Amino acid sequence: MLNIELKKSIDEYIKNHFINVTLENDFSVESENVTKSGEKFGSDNKVTLDQLMNDIGDSFQDKLFSYIDESGMTDVEVYKKANIDRKLFSKIRSNPMYHPRKQTVLALAIALQLNIEQTVDLLTSAEYALSPGSKGDLIVKYFIEHEIFDIMTINFALDEYGQPILG
Repeated sequence: MLNIELKKSIDEYIKNHFINVTLENDFSVESENVTKSGEKFGSDNKVTLDQLMNDIGDSFQDKLFSYIDESGMTDVEVYKKANIDRKLFSKIRSNPMYHPRKQTVLALAIALQLNIEQTVDLLTSAEYALSPGSKGDLIVKYFIEHEIFDIMTINFALDEYGQPILG
């Protein structure tokens, strides 16, 4: 069981950040569509498919191993801290087309002690996002923002709230 102070803090965080997503919500968000190189595209400025394809960022594998190199940790240290299996890590290492589960990506971000921007960057490279409509995502975000990178504590909190654990 989580200690009472931590549970209250997580409850307050969820209360302040949770967005109840329903079909009735209006998601009219204005944003500029910009390629990685800064070129605007949209209804006024048509960008070709070739331009978009040339603007694709780093793959998940490239991002992950770049963050591992920056951390100074070994692969073994990372997958053990992430509480993931050596075979799974080997798949990620050896197969550039391997697409891990979101919980695996988050576990790796926690193991590498990435800040929230770096975590979002890693998630995006794997085609995921942190959702304000997901209690599990908010719990993970809470721990990252509070610089608590203990995977067991995070998994315990996720389980306490009935959310899928990381790893």
